[in-house]
Amino acid sequence: MRPSEQIALLWQDVDLRSGVVMVRRSRVLAKDKERTKTAVGREVELNTRALAVIERQRTRTQLAGGHVFRNPSTGKPWNDEQTQRRIWAAALAAAKVRYRPPKECRDTSVTLSLQAGADPVWVAKQHGHSLMVMMRDYAKWIPGADKGRNLDAINRAISANSAVESQYRNREKEKTLN
Repeated sequence: MRPSEQIALLWQDVDLRSGVVMVRRSRVLAKDKERTKTAVGREVELNTRALAVIERQRTRTQLAGGHVFRNPSTGKPWNDEQTQRRIWAAALAAAKVRYRPPKECRDTSVTLSLQAGADPVWVAKQHGHSLMVMMRDYAKWIPGADKGRNLDAINRAISANSAVESQYRNREKEKTLN
């Protein structure tokens, strides 16, 4: 999720049983928007780590209702991304890690998904990208990531087709002989 989508995430948009969240709003420059950056809502399937994070948040924020992620210092919803960014920068500095914008966590998620062989269409939908953006910005991570799965799928389809064609030819031969 984009940072602006994370800080706007409400508990009503979380389905822990199904392991999905509906991303349909954002918070930009301290203003709530009833839409995402692309104006297209999406259902995000949570991987095990993301689901664990949301589960941990339950004990912290669900009873308060409203926002899933709140500023731990104030207990209030995050006002904007800039406040989070300052805390992020301080945490990286304390860990002696070179600063990277929070957006790079999202880029890493896309890259790891593609390298793991996830379907690029699914990855694009999960991250709120268009296919054009996915192919332009991330296509270099796709080659070889499928480890032969795409070719195997094509070969299975060809084999299945060949079997059907063979059955059809055999039936036609039987009709001719009868």
